[in-house]
Order: sequence, then structure tokens, then C-alpha cells
Amino acid sequence: KDIMRKSCISFPISLPLDPQAEVEDGGCPDTTIYDPRFILPFLSQLMAPEMYMDKHMRLVDSGALSYAIASLSSREWGVRAAGYHVLARVVGAMDTAKLAQEKQVWLHILSLIRNGLATGSNTPRCARLSSLVTVFLVRVVDILLTPLSTLYKTVSRSILAKPAMDLQAVPEFSRLLNSADLNSTGEQRWVLEVVRDGMRDNLDYSLANRSFVCKILKSQWGSVAIDRVGHLQILDILERCVATNYGCTDLVTRHGLLTWLVAIIKQDRVDKLYIKKVVNIVKISWETICSIEERKQDEKKGLLTKLIQTEMKILLGQLQVTAERKQDAELRANIENISSSLDLISTSASQ
Repeated sequence: KDIMRKSCISFPISLPLDPQAEVEDGGCPDTTIYDPRFILPFLSQLMAPEMYMDKHMRLVDSGALSYAIASLSSREWGVRAAGYHVLARVVGAMDTAKLAQEKQVWLHILSLIRNGLATGSNTPRCARLSSLVTVFLVRVVDILLTPLSTLYKTVSRSILAKPAMDLQAVPEFSRLLNSADLNSTGEQRWVLEVVRDGMRDNLDYSLANRSFVCKILKSQWGSVAIDRVGHLQILDILERCVATNYGCTDLVTRHGLLTWLVAIIKQDRVDKLYIKKVVNIVKISWETICSIEERKQDEKKGLLTKLIQTEMKILLGQLQVTAERKQDAELRANIENISSSLDLISTSASQ
């Protein structure tokens, strides 16, 4: 079950369904998770009408339902089509089951997706869902399977009362982040984990941006409503955001991310782990920007680098001062590597 859960959260969104198809660099499946090219056809065959099934709840317990939902976030049309096909067979298998009470919960989860797609305008066939939505639903299924979970009441109350899910927004983000329940810390950590794990590519950042996720999280920094773990989760989310092309350019050029990071570093008695997270964000941001510049035409190369050059140098200078004060050699070496790369790119761009 642990492998299946990891396979759902880290679903290979770039992998085609055809085993003979060429796979681009970075699209090779992780050997520690299940391969959708095997699992999806296997689940389809397992739930074929001619196959006898006496324990229908095993479809949920084993993770088959969650895996089919996770496949809807794939970039490949064939994988999504297979995922929708498996979900249709899950509905057919549940309809024939005699568990009148138990099956209603899982049929309702699937109806949320179906109704959410139906209410959208110009929804294409086998539409792709954001990983933020699929990861949320996968984690919801896990909670509904464990009634003793502290989040069971909160999640079931919000999910089972809805006729449809808004597939163009981060589900339940604002409500759980600003929860007034006694278990508000657990709810905050849970929804922040969902956003962190669901931030995979430009589509996910676009959805998060539409829900003002990064703006809300940045405004919550330093708030007593969020503990140290929550602050670290915020930095993890920003790190995942800048790993996407859209997220990096939007946060760095339009939302003042680098200036905001300077303000964190300048705080009194700043946590050493915060500094390491900030350095990772800066490093990934710079790598993403460099990869974007490489794909641009010659006459447009260097424009983005020049735009952020001043802010980047100010941030790196502040990080160097902080690293020397903390006497951390590894941190200082990482900052120097980024600084030297920035100087090299700036010099070549000016020539």
C-alpha cells in the first residue's frame, strides 16, 4: 500500500501509455513506483464485465481507485483516456456491489469529478486535471478509509456535502488554511502538503495562481497562526513553484519573490534551516531561468537575466553575509557557485 500511495502522489505525468514509445529525458519512470503502462491495463482487465469480483471494497483499499484518479493529471491523452476508462469500470463494479452504504461514499467521490467536468465550459474529451486536484482527491480517499483520523470529520463534512468539485481552483485551500477548529494546525499542514506534492508543472501553478495561493502564503509569513513546520512547508511550496517555468517567471518578475526572500534573511535570529531553504529556492530559480533563456531566440536571450540581475545580486550578497555569520562552509560554497554563474552569464550577455 505504501508503494501504491507513493505511485499516486508521484505519478509520472510525462510517460506515454505505449511501452514502445520513445521517452524524453526526465520522463523515465521511477523504479520505486508502479508503472502506469502496466497498472492501468491490468486494472481494466481486472474489472472487465466477464470477471467475477466478490470484494468490491478492495478496489478502494488496494489503491486502484486512487491510482486511476492520479492518472487524470497525465500530460498524455492516452494515459488519461485509460484512467477515465478504469474509473468507468469502477463505477460499473460498484453499481453491482451489494454494499449499499459503503459504496455511496466512493461513488460520490467519482460524481464530484464527473459533475465538475460537466460544469466546465468547453471541456475537452478526456480533459486533463491539475495534479493539485488529483493529489487532493487521493489524500481524501486515504482519510475516508481511516475514520479514526483527526481530519476525517473535517474532510468528510466538506467533500460529501458538495454536488460537484471546482476543478479550476485549489480544493479547500483557504478554508483549511484559516480553519478555526481545534485541530487547525493539522489541517494547515495537510493542505500545505497537498499543495506541495501537487505542484508539478505550469498547469498546477496556473491553478494555484488563480486561487492566490502564493500571495496568501507569503502574507502569512511570520504569523503566529502558522508554526515552524508550516513556515518550512511554505518555503517548500515556493521551491516547487520556481521549478516550473511559469511559476519562476511569475514569482520572480511580478511578485517580488527575491525581495521577499531578502526580508526573511534580514530577520533577527533567522532559523538556519530557513536559510538553507532560501538558498535552494534561489538555486532552482536561477537554474529554471537559465533553461528558459537557452530555449529563447538569440535576439531575446538575456532579457530575463538582466531584469532580475540586481535583485539577485542583493539577495546573494545578503546570503553571503548570513552564511559567514553562521560559519557554514557548505552554505557559503553553494552561494558562491550561484554568484559565479550569475557573473558569468551577466558578462557574456553584456559582450
